[in-house]
Amino acid sequence: MTEPRGWEIYFPHYLARAEKELQTLVPDFSLQLLPEEGNLLIFDRVPATLRLRARRPLAEMRRWFPVLVSLARALVERTVLSWSLEGLPGPELLEELLEKGPLPGLLVRGRGLRLPRGTLALARGLYFLPDDLFFRRSFLQEHWREGKRFRARALVFSQGEVGEPARTLEPLPPLGLTYLGEKGKEALSSVLAVFPALRRLLRRGGPLLVLRSKSSPEGLSGVAAGEYFFTTERLPAARGLCAGVYEGDFEGPPLALALAACEHARRAGGGVVKFQPFTYHVLGDLYLEWGDLGAARWAYERGLSGTQQPADLLNSLGGVYRALGLAAEARKAWEEALRLSPEDPLIRYNYGEGLLEEGDPRALEHLRRAWELSRGGLLFAGALARALAREGRSQEALEVLTSLPRLDRETQALYGELLYQVGRKEEALKTLRELSYQRDCPPTVLARLAVIYFEKGEEEAARVLAREAVRRGGKGPRKILEEVQGLWN
Repeated sequence: MTEPRGWEIYFPHYLARAEKELQTLVPDFSLQLLPEEGNLLIFDRVPATLRLRARRPLAEMRRWFPVLVSLARALVERTVLSWSLEGLPGPELLEELLEKGPLPGLLVRGRGLRLPRGTLALARGLYFLPDDLFFRRSFLQEHWREGKRFRARALVFSQGEVGEPARTLEPLPPLGLTYLGEKGKEALSSVLAVFPALRRLLRRGGPLLVLRSKSSPEGLSGVAAGEYFFTTERLPAARGLCAGVYEGDFEGPPLALALAACEHARRAGGGVVKFQPFTYHVLGDLYLEWGDLGAARWAYERGLSGTQQPADLLNSLGGVYRALGLAAEARKAWEEALRLSPEDPLIRYNYGEGLLEEGDPRALEHLRRAWELSRGGLLFAGALARALAREGRSQEALEVLTSLPRLDRETQALYGELLYQVGRKEEALKTLRELSYQRDCPPTVLARLAVIYFEKGEEEAARVLAREAVRRGGKGPRKILEEVQGLWN
């Protein structure tokens, strides 16, 4: 049996368990296993050390220590292999990890996935990716981009829950979700709370109706879920209704399609809406709000032929493609959207930002046009100013921001930086110092303040700010601090 992939990431936990077994087998010796270079080589490649806590007579050591080393190596390797599943560390290791406290991460079900090193296998096709080892967004984006089929849910494991996780993924297929994160859990909390009852309702078949109502309607049997009421019965004629109906005649998960039809009715101002091709567009918007880019892509692509707002759908689809790293597809979607609606500032802005990422010189032209079409909107002004600053055109960027009646935190930070770059350092100090009082002040602001104070001769204050900027992390603060020799090593 081959060693599981990535097991050495959890090496100390395997050693701790093997040490307990070793101590039970040879209670007369006080032994310790350590994950460091020494007298053990696990699987002939991973070093460890077997150490005696108390000294023993030399003759006894010469007789017994080689035996103990061999036994220790065998116990560690046996623990690694016995705690494995599908060639990965298994559920027993997760139980061991949970002894130190709850563990947040991503629960995933699927086949043929590109699982990173350190993934834990909980059952056949069911995996857990701890947050302290992985950036879950990159895993999701990679598989969304490739169109892989999977179900994933963000959760926090606690001790004793290792055998229960699979059922937490059950609501995802009827909702059409590939991923349920914090946004989705919050938005769908009432639906998730009554999912067993909804599942029984779905088994009846036939049309599914979702009524948006603060109280359960009289004369109808169904399932109440917060502001929604689900039923398979015919809705009686009444005024003031807001309801969606899915009759089973379109591709997709029934529960999601019915919810989308209800949202379609709400956006239309009320009434009863049957699911129709345009409703895929609405469903894509919902998936996007719930943080599931894979499902949003699926819904938007199916809505292309039936939407009543093609430019808006293409703009949203372009944003999904961009988030997934599909630059060519995003550019094509935005170009088609601009052909349909050339005066839409948001489409211009998104297209310009996409071009900027690719280093395309046309980006500035589109960001400027978006700013003009928006009549100086904050979002568009900030984007244009950042693009101008990247080109070294600080004075032009400053003029764009000066035209705004107000600045948000991000544009105020940019405004302060631009003031410094054009030599208006006292104004920059005042602007950035105001930002520095905020708890979540960007570290680049603190770094620029440190430079300004250092240049003013206030070195103690400068170094305090520099240390805090570096502590908060990122390359930006260090790059700014490196401008001044002697401020930061």
